[in-house]
Amino acid sequence: IYELLASEYQRTNDSLAFVNTLRTGAEKFPTNKYFTPNLINEYIKGGKNSEALAFLDQAIANDPSNSCDLKSVKATLYADKKDYATSEPLSLEALQTDANCERALEGLGVLYILQAQDMNEKAAQVSTRKEQTELDKQTAELYLKSVPYLEKFRGLLKTRKAEPREIRPTLVKLQKVYYNLSLLKVDKAKELEEIEKELSE
Repeated sequence: IYELLASEYQRTNDSLAFVNTLRTGAEKFPTNKYFTPNLINEYIKGGKNSEALAFLDQAIANDPSNSCDLKSVKATLYADKKDYATSEPLSLEALQTDANCERALEGLGVLYILQAQDMNEKAAQVSTRKEQTELDKQTAELYLKSVPYLEKFRGLLKTRKAEPREIRPTLVKLQKVYYNLSLLKVDKAKELEEIEKELSE
């Protein structure tokens, strides 16, 4: 009944009643697969990340079998806040639950890219060549850390015959990683050429 009621509020664009019904449903039926995930999505869409995180903790406790997706979403919220130290172990925990957890693989790839970009910005502001060289090295290491996760994610997408529009964003991420690594004097010319060929097909 609560699911039907929530769906009807969603259909009529009554977002307040929709969220309230989801919250009631999540409290009454904590293991239900409809209420908590939808409530978390609504909180995220509304920019209420603290509320989303609270319900994510509840959802993980109530449904450990769904840890792959739930911990990955939680990791993404922390990454968005640039709390990389909290985000990384959450994604790694999700991968321990499921080594092929697509959200965690993509999340870790993006996490290291974000850190590399931050490091790159920092390198542009230092005054000595020695400092810049050290930061460039750290930037390259972060980009390299992202590669196996993004490559595995791409492989899983291809294996399950995902639509080209679903695969393309990952190819673009890999293209940028390989390009930036080449700028940092890490030879990824072959990989970059392969990705660019795939993107042009």
